[in-house]
Amino acid sequence: MWLEAFSMFLSIEYILIVIGGTLLGITLGSLPGLGPAFTLALFLPMTFGMDPPSALVFLGVLYSSSVFGGCITAILINAPGTPGSVATTFDGYPLAQQGKGGLALGAAATASLVGGIFGFIALATISPLIASIALKFNPATYFMLALFGLSMVAFAAHGNTLKGLMLAGFGLLISFIGRDPVSGGLRFTFDNIYLEDGISFVPSAIGLFALSQAFVLIGQGGTISKIGGSIGKVSEGVIATFKRPINLTRSSITGVVLGAIPGVGISIANFVAYMFEQRSSKKPKSYGKGNVGGVVAPESANNATTVSELIPAITLGLPGGATSAIFLAAITLHGLEPGASFFSSSSSVSYIVFVGMLLAQFAFFIVALIGMKHFVRVTSMPNELLGAGVITLALVGAYAYNYKVTDMLIAIAFGVLGYILVKYKYPLAPLILGLVLGSMVESNYRRALLMSDGSYGIFFTPIPLTILIVTILILASPMIIGFIKKLFNKSDGGLTNTHSK
Repeated sequence: MWLEAFSMFLSIEYILIVIGGTLLGITLGSLPGLGPAFTLALFLPMTFGMDPPSALVFLGVLYSSSVFGGCITAILINAPGTPGSVATTFDGYPLAQQGKGGLALGAAATASLVGGIFGFIALATISPLIASIALKFNPATYFMLALFGLSMVAFAAHGNTLKGLMLAGFGLLISFIGRDPVSGGLRFTFDNIYLEDGISFVPSAIGLFALSQAFVLIGQGGTISKIGGSIGKVSEGVIATFKRPINLTRSSITGVVLGAIPGVGISIANFVAYMFEQRSSKKPKSYGKGNVGGVVAPESANNATTVSELIPAITLGLPGGATSAIFLAAITLHGLEPGASFFSSSSSVSYIVFVGMLLAQFAFFIVALIGMKHFVRVTSMPNELLGAGVITLALVGAYAYNYKVTDMLIAIAFGVLGYILVKYKYPLAPLILGLVLGSMVESNYRRALLMSDGSYGIFFTPIPLTILIVTILILASPMIIGFIKKLFNKSDGGLTNTHSK
């Protein structure tokens, strides 16, 4: 079956599908606010005249390449094209400012390729196993996962822990606006119809990162790169990535696991992978200042997540996120069924789709190597011109999300807020973490208590308890490491004194 599926991609039709889907995906993915869900929704109607294998391959290629495309603007202008590239800005943009935009983009492309390959391996080999594990996750488990994500605030704040906690709390408060996830009652809406559905993540992220950065660029003047026309070599980023095999493997596995859990997705996976990498680094303070490892971790994780999100969608009919939900709709619209039948009655289709997802990783990697040296020249453009372009794209992206003018106003409000926070050196990541995880924390906490008739014992069953213990150990690790170092210093001192006598 695998040989037959690979042979299909020797035809001109499938070659054009992969190349065309890659170029479209990278272009739309790099535009702030559009992202993979918008891209697939836009092109889904255009696949109705295609045969099922071609249609699903085209959508799969669009999916993978649009997720990768988000890193381009994240690195070059500090405006992530997709929510999965938010963490990439932490070190990618500082590298661009240092005249190493090519290095950062080369690292992002290589990490995305490796992450996508990990995701493909999981999708093609252990889909049923991972999906069955994900099915065992009850609301208490999801609550602990969200709590774990919130515990990362201390690291996301880059040394400003108090400010980070304040902003995470503010993000949580914003996430509570709208309908109660359990009772359906309205909260903090002030009789405003728009607020009944809560504050949308995409417009707020566009404002907080893209618009605020545009305001900063216009105020700064000059150019993004502080080192003349230097852009660095893309090949250096490729080499630097492969010098970090542990980072690549850990982050890719993180993305695979989180992607297989419905409802988590790249918005959380890229943060978790980044925090894992920073926490395990020997030089954690170098993160946020232009550490290549801070680009490798989120990019390998989000592309691994992209592919593994399809695992519950294809095997169980449970979409892992908005984009995989659209992909699941495409499967049914083309007369196929998710589950065991997708692998049996339509086995040739499943193998072709898997191979298409794999080739998509190589396609955007090749396009990146060829085109990145031209993309990075944006860092030498005048900031005033660049800022005006970002504002235009950001507002278009905010409007295109739901075709509501109110979303544009939300983006502008968060843009002003983000500009003020940046000006007074407040970290933006904790605010986004609180906003992303707020609904996950509240809804799963309350559902868990409903399931257990108010008993808190549900949070201490094996899987939730394990996650809680890991969270506590990570938070306490600085104290534990410090204590161990003191013990070793004392023992070394004792030995030194003994020898000196």
